[in-house]
Amino acid sequence: MNKTKILLLAITGMMATAFTACQSDDVDSAAGGDANANVYNVTADVDAAQDNQPGSRVLSVDAANKKVLHSTWAAGDKLIAFVSSDGTSNTRTSYWTIAADKSGKGSTFTGHIAAKSNAKVQATDDLCFFYPADAVGKSIAPVTKTGEDDDKPYHDEVNHISNLLALNLTRQDGTAETIGKLYDYQYKQVKPKSIVGSNLNVSIGNMKRIVSLWGLRFTDSNNNILTNIDSVYISNVKGSDVFNLSTGSFVTNNPADESMNIVVTPPTGQKVSSAGGKYTYISLLPGTYTDVLIMVYVGNKCYKKEYASITFDEGKVYHTDLLSMPEVLPQPYVEVQGIKWATGNFIHYGPETGGYWGIAPAQWWISRRAVMLGSNRKPVSAGGLLLSSQFENTPTQTTDDVDLFRYATIVNALNLGMGDYKAKNTDVAKTFWNNDRPLITQEVNRSQAKYGDIVWYYTMNNHKKYRMPSKNELNTLYTDANSIPAYCYTDKNTIVYGAYFTTNTAGTTRQVGFPTKVRDYYKYSNVTALVRANKGLFLPITGRRVTGIADIGLRDMTWGLGAVGQYMSSQSSLPDYVFSLVFGPKNWNFDGYAKGQASAIRPVLDSDDGQKDAVYPAFTNIR
Repeated sequence: MNKTKILLLAITGMMATAFTACQSDDVDSAAGGDANANVYNVTADVDAAQDNQPGSRVLSVDAANKKVLHSTWAAGDKLIAFVSSDGTSNTRTSYWTIAADKSGKGSTFTGHIAAKSNAKVQATDDLCFFYPADAVGKSIAPVTKTGEDDDKPYHDEVNHISNLLALNLTRQDGTAETIGKLYDYQYKQVKPKSIVGSNLNVSIGNMKRIVSLWGLRFTDSNNNILTNIDSVYISNVKGSDVFNLSTGSFVTNNPADESMNIVVTPPTGQKVSSAGGKYTYISLLPGTYTDVLIMVYVGNKCYKKEYASITFDEGKVYHTDLLSMPEVLPQPYVEVQGIKWATGNFIHYGPETGGYWGIAPAQWWISRRAVMLGSNRKPVSAGGLLLSSQFENTPTQTTDDVDLFRYATIVNALNLGMGDYKAKNTDVAKTFWNNDRPLITQEVNRSQAKYGDIVWYYTMNNHKKYRMPSKNELNTLYTDANSIPAYCYTDKNTIVYGAYFTTNTAGTTRQVGFPTKVRDYYKYSNVTALVRANKGLFLPITGRRVTGIADIGLRDMTWGLGAVGQYMSSQSSLPDYVFSLVFGPKNWNFDGYAKGQASAIRPVLDSDDGQKDAVYPAFTNIR
């Protein structure tokens, strides 16, 4: 399930529901393996849907009391109808459905059902009913188990019906109405009440809602009601999983199918708002969650609320006012394993003469973060897909956006076709040199520098001073920190993949998620909100440039030999090699790599006098 989900997000770069067209929207289609089956006419009675216990896609908020959700069945509301014993082996390409005959609190549903392989439905058979059927192909997809990672199963979409349903709530618009149409998952399993010829009667009664609803209202740090909200991120709550119709429960021990985040984005041209007491509603999977983070984005500002622990029970509706939410402000570092890492890679951006030299405006920053690509994955002026260069066929680095540097090169850093570097078994942190391969080595001051610590060179006179990381500091990420495959959304709504590091506390099991295998996008978690909240270190997969060539290699996430994040330290392993951390789909190591290769640098904060440095104008609104 998540393999398909993350691949789609990567290829489209759109903030959209992830399940797509392998399952037809026409859930009444008779195509598939049941063309000659015993098809039964179903008549079912379904009890009234109660207020604040939504039972239909017709959900509305009470005009007088915003905490009350009114719910009725609408004529045409559809339930999936499935014979439990069919499991994953029914070859029919669309689910049988039954539909409400009329609008109202309760309704009679009619439609058809059949078992696989022309089998008769017996009075002892368990029949499964699931709402909403119209969400198939949108927030619901039939899946089957396709493999295991470390004895943990994962599931992928199939082109036939199944008792396993992948439920995806990770992309919502915050309205009760849309929840009713796509995310108000309800279930009931019953046996036939009677079967007479081809007519089958069943009493469904009350549908069991298997999600929780959460209504949220927001105010800023001054307790002003937030109205022009662009999006809301909720991290560390479950937004997707696989539900088994035959057992009436979720599949367990399958973390690859479970996305631990939900993003609320209103329709184009609209905003989320708490004005007039309005709630923003989300649907989520029940459970007890820890370290829950809610991020509310308004223009170039964002506000946060954190919960150490919070529990959502199945079938319940919750309401919470998030008052006086503190604004999340840019920080000079994130701390992992006691080391103060910069909140972006070292970059050059803008005109070759001048421009910006320093820390990137976001942890996810890579050169060519948003490129319009055609079907051949080459840049086009129009008609393509907006993607990051991680999906571009052999991207070329240009001097106006550089994120890969040769070891200790300063004066020739923007001469991308050169292969010069500092050749000496040394540590260049906070030092400068004026020659490459000297017989007599002597440090120089900044005005004479041709080689040395390029990070220190460009930040040593700032309020916030950074340097290249030492071998031991960079190695700490490899040997001590938790590391998981992750991705972030950029300011252009494209996706950038990388590694997300957090401090591994004593007595806990360390997480190491690399290597991932090529194109196993389902293993990557969305950490956009966590990164914006200055929680954890995100290192993008940036690839590297080989000696003397401007093309970027090993950045393509689709390439069979695997993309890499290659991050250099300040220390040589041999005269022509530098200690580097390398990770990716087929890599997880710390070793010496050729200095002539240009690779990424994630600096370490050396000192901070508490004053602000000027913001480069092009980065003012990047968040």
